[in-house]
Amino acid sequence: MAAIPSFRKNLWPRHCLPSARELVRGIVVSSTTPLSTKDIYNLALKQTAIQLVSNELPEHNVPKKEYPTIVRGITRQPSTRPPHPEHPVRSLQYLKRVVLPDLVNTREVEKFCTKQTLSQAEIDHRLQTVTKAARKEQAVLLAAPRNTWLWRMTAPPPPPKPLPASTLSKSELLGLPRFTAADVGVGEDWSHLNKRRQRARKEKVERDLKWMWTLQAAKREAVREALQLSAPAS
Repeated sequence: MAAIPSFRKNLWPRHCLPSARELVRGIVVSSTTPLSTKDIYNLALKQTAIQLVSNELPEHNVPKKEYPTIVRGITRQPSTRPPHPEHPVRSLQYLKRVVLPDLVNTREVEKFCTKQTLSQAEIDHRLQTVTKAARKEQAVLLAAPRNTWLWRMTAPPPPPKPLPASTLSKSELLGLPRFTAADVGVGEDWSHLNKRRQRARKEKVERDLKWMWTLQAAKREAVREALQLSAPAS
């Protein structure tokens, strides 16, 4: 592994560590119910099968602990260290601002809002910081359902909607034109023609109509054979 530049040794990595990503993803996948950010963080800290960062094969550099220094009579406080510097999910803020957004970008988890009611233990814990005078009113407010943001695995996309049933005939679906008797002249007005031409026109229309029926019958038979060949064997 390449050496870490000296100017970066005191900087915490701001990208999503692969181990943190897999750990959080596994927690969300294995959960049967949606989880809050704090729930995911607490479960991540309880994991015992994860490989913590070591000095032999570090996944990222863990800055050394700093101490207050005095420069020109001014005390310089060290930067704040995360609660769990050697854990893949080193802090709640790192989980919230880096790891979970990374999983959202890859469409593996999603955040949604729902209504939830606090448990009695949570209500009692929050009432500890409230004065006795305002405790009764605050208890009523805490017992009411409230908007809560939770995490869950991204739902798979819905199946494509079936196409509407077509009103076309099988011949038209295969691209065969559909003719009617009017296409060959049946029903036309021949009153402007003399009797000889009217008789000739009638004979021609009868021949054309007979040929059209024969042609359409042959095309329908070809379509029927094609559909039988393409149908799966039972």
